[in-house]
Amino acid sequence: MRILITGAGGAAAISVWKSLGAGHELHMADMDPLAAGLYLVPEAQRLIIPRGDDPRLVDVLQDACRARGIEMLLPTVDSELFPVAMARERFEAAGVSLPISPAECLRLCRDKQLLLDRVKGEVPVPAFEPLTQEAADRVDAFPRFVKPRVGAGSRGVAKIVRREDLAQQPKDGSVLLQEYLPGEEYSVDVYVRRDGVVVAAVPRERMKVDSGIAVASRTVNVPEVIRSARRTAEIIGIRGIANVQFKRAADGVFKLLEVNPRFPGTLPLTIAAGIDMPRLMVDEAMGRPLPDKLMPFEELMVVRYWTERYFDPREWKALCRPQ
Repeated sequence: MRILITGAGGAAAISVWKSLGAGHELHMADMDPLAAGLYLVPEAQRLIIPRGDDPRLVDVLQDACRARGIEMLLPTVDSELFPVAMARERFEAAGVSLPISPAECLRLCRDKQLLLDRVKGEVPVPAFEPLTQEAADRVDAFPRFVKPRVGAGSRGVAKIVRREDLAQQPKDGSVLLQEYLPGEEYSVDVYVRRDGVVVAAVPRERMKVDSGIAVASRTVNVPEVIRSARRTAEIIGIRGIANVQFKRAADGVFKLLEVNPRFPGTLPLTIAAGIDMPRLMVDEAMGRPLPDKLMPFEELMVVRYWTERYFDPREWKALCRPQ
């Protein structure tokens, strides 16, 4: 297939390139001419695009898909997902497959309170409430945990260990006040078929994190985490690849942190453990049958390191020209 992948500077896009690069024609896109993934493909298959929150994004991507004969579009940047999903009919009418979750699912994942409200009672979740002055006044023990209701990555996330820290947080309901979860964290890579059947759920323990990226990780078969990840994906309507995160509470129960409805950056470990999710995605798009039940995986560990790509500076200059 001829596939366009956005977010070429991120680990997720490069993970997909590692899986599909040998068998498909991959085009890489990013807003930054220095994005490493751009230089993993031939010059004619590179593209500079607007930011994810730029109103021109969808038009630019659609024009690029038309001009390049793209058959599948894979946005890997959080801010791109919702506007692209809202234009799904435009892309599919032009023959471009868009294997991402529906816009309503993306809306739930973006708002942490809506997500927890939706799955509460079906999946273990931490105690939570919007942070208001009244909620702050009721806090009688620390530590607690706060995170923005809407946001991506770890921006605004904080462990609150004293009342003075809590006093500095906004009290307008834009932040969630949560139970602090002290135990280990698992990120579960899931794959959900178009008909809603979960065919893969692979927990990964983030053993060492550097600048927000797991540089040491391992796959672990934790049945209760797999069950909760699978149920979460079913309830909120995930389609394709997503990442469901859990952390162990003080009582030993794994509770839901959040859902990232996109390719995870540590996807190569899941692939090495026996489940190549990008290939599942392409197989499904091409009409090939997928399994009807959860696929087995191997318990495996990885450490990650930097590598280099050398090229003529004229290639970079060509991408810096006005598009």
